[in-house]
Amino acid sequence: MLPESTEVLIVGAGPAGLTSAISLLKRGIKNITIVDAQERGQNTSRAIVIHARTVEELHDIGCSGPFIERGNHAKYMRVSKGQRRLVKANFGTLKNITEFPYALLISQSETEEILLDMLQTFGVQVVRPLRVSDMQALPDGIKVVFESGEVVKAQYVVGADGSRSTVRQLAKIPFKDLNGQDPHAELKGKDLTSDSTKFGLPLIIADVHLSEDARQSVPADSISTFLGPLGFLLLVPLPPAKGDADAKPIYRMSCPPEKGAATVTLEYLQKVADAALGLPKDRTPKVEEVLWSSRFRVRSAVADSFYKRFGGGIVLLAGDAAHVHSPAGGQGMNLGIRDAIQLGRVLSSIIELERAKASPETIKAFSEKTLTEFSDERRKLATKVIKMTKLMTWATGLKAATARSTRNAVWRLLGSTPIAPNRLALQLSGLQPA
Repeated sequence: MLPESTEVLIVGAGPAGLTSAISLLKRGIKNITIVDAQERGQNTSRAIVIHARTVEELHDIGCSGPFIERGNHAKYMRVSKGQRRLVKANFGTLKNITEFPYALLISQSETEEILLDMLQTFGVQVVRPLRVSDMQALPDGIKVVFESGEVVKAQYVVGADGSRSTVRQLAKIPFKDLNGQDPHAELKGKDLTSDSTKFGLPLIIADVHLSEDARQSVPADSISTFLGPLGFLLLVPLPPAKGDADAKPIYRMSCPPEKGAATVTLEYLQKVADAALGLPKDRTPKVEEVLWSSRFRVRSAVADSFYKRFGGGIVLLAGDAAHVHSPAGGQGMNLGIRDAIQLGRVLSSIIELERAKASPETIKAFSEKTLTEFSDERRKLATKVIKMTKLMTWATGLKAATARSTRNAVWRLLGSTPIAPNRLALQLSGLQPA
């Protein structure tokens, strides 16, 4: 049930919104409300990797245990041409700087389920479905209006409502690529099945069941990318679906789409696997079932600021509402979760000062300094990730044969010593200083 007023209103119950709530609750901020536009949570896998720095942050708020228990522990990130390995980044080399020297492979739906279970231990429920339609500045807060006609007054509004964030748009916080482009502008009235990269690089993702022989050709301890004549193929083993009596592994596949096709077919995924894995036909795993698939375009953007004063209240952003980028390297959800945990630290420190009855001048000066530092730090990290993932996406998406051959030679050279692969493992883990 929606209250008339709340100290903190969190809009969006994906990983960033749920983690924001838990981070605040862990620090004693109980007067929070979390709403979501969907009738129920995510039931598809989308994001599938949780890197070491994110596991550390989840550990800090008491949430890491279920993820560590449930997720597959990936020791490596491999890039291969067929069955010839070019680069192997070893997450085990991080053991001297983290307690979690691996990447956890787990579906986003399970990530949200774990976070929702944790949220409910505090007696907090997500209020659904509620879609924000307006925000009005008040002298002492923010009035948030929903499409249902319901209204709530909040001191702080956290926008964790995705890349097309209504909260961000109503707060008039600019959101654009590093080159200044609106990440969504070109899509208006355009055919999303167009193969032109002008509208963003088209990709597909799918969760599938593969035949048993996949265990011999797809490393169970790795995030694997295979470079083939039809482009790249990302192939990642995920835990079996909960309740699956056969405990059949799920595999994430990602690759360029079939030219001109609006849907993802089993036949096309099999064609890509045949080409990318470079195995004899009788040894190539068979795509037995497509559990879920999606076609999308890679976009990049970052908010000009991760907070804004709005009347007598403050709007903050986390997750895709603050930044979006290529899924290369599995960085998006990780950065969003870490945004949310840091947001909890920052916002709780401001609220604690308010509760201590500090003067309005002291509170404003402290909040301005703290929020500016939060915004600058998170924006710097997001910008760094955008640059890194753009480079990775460009490299894997090369089409000309000569460009691909040169790329493969560079990968092979970089992989010939442990220096570059170990540095890549550090970058992907999120443990490298900004």
